[in-house]
Amino acid sequence: MIRPLAVAGCVIFFFLCSPAPSVADVPPPSPQPPAPQAGAVRVMVETIAVDRRGTWSAGTDEADIFPGSSGVLRRTATLTGREAQNASREMVEVTAHIAPEVARDGACTLKLKTVAASVVAGARAGRGAAPSERKSVSVTLKAGEERLVEVYASGVTQGRLALKVRCGAPDLGAPPPDPEFIDFVLSIDRAEGEGQPETLKSNRLRAVLRREASDLFSFNVTLPEAEGAKRYRREQLEVGLAPQLISGGKLQLEVSVHGELATVSAKDATKSHPIDRHETAVVLPGEAHDLEIDVRSSGDEEGWSRVRYTIRILSRF
Repeated sequence: MIRPLAVAGCVIFFFLCSPAPSVADVPPPSPQPPAPQAGAVRVMVETIAVDRRGTWSAGTDEADIFPGSSGVLRRTATLTGREAQNASREMVEVTAHIAPEVARDGACTLKLKTVAASVVAGARAGRGAAPSERKSVSVTLKAGEERLVEVYASGVTQGRLALKVRCGAPDLGAPPPDPEFIDFVLSIDRAEGEGQPETLKSNRLRAVLRREASDLFSFNVTLPEAEGAKRYRREQLEVGLAPQLISGGKLQLEVSVHGELATVSAKDATKSHPIDRHETAVVLPGEAHDLEIDVRSSGDEEGWSRVRYTIRILSRF
């Protein structure tokens, strides 16, 4: 199987003419959320051998590897001489370091660095084992495509070894039969306008792989009266945490935030500002992942201008 590196990877990713508005008429743009992290890539590798026996499979390995990390595959195959008079038997060990990158439309790029070393038995005089063969190659695969990458050609047995590589999305179906629990510390900070953030609440959650745990944060903030009418800002944020897989010491976590900020008045209709965010996080144990939420009012008439939240997630697994 493809085995993980120390901390990094897993075993075996945009007229009408009208007067231009003045600067004062243009509201400041809302900050854009950061680009989401890429989730793991399922890498499938079949070792193919060609020798006197024909073309045959020396085994299949697969692993979920995070982009930016790499996995290592070790596979051994014994090749026999392709000529009838050649009784040589050659044991070849292939070590492949595989690093995926996610491309668009379901495609992916795999960077492979391979080393093949051999030991020969029964070679005729003057036909010793070939030196270690090293190769480095990058292949881009469309969704569902597979490619053969030759990693070794023997001068002793005339046999060959190749890796048939394919990649896709991890299998995130039903939870594993033996539940694995992940513990979270979930906290939320709030800042009014350009002020300093203050911690509002902190809770502990527990979830199993492929199942979501959620927590609801709800607050009411009194606002200045408008023409004698009382009003307040209603804040509700539901945070969902769905751990998907653990690979190479890292956790892939799907984070969702749904809710709203609403200005509620005894005189005017309620003005709602919905919140809907979703992102993928890849974290190490104990590493904090922060999600920033920035909500702006529709104008000064609401009695507030801007609210900034920082949702911090600490994972233990």
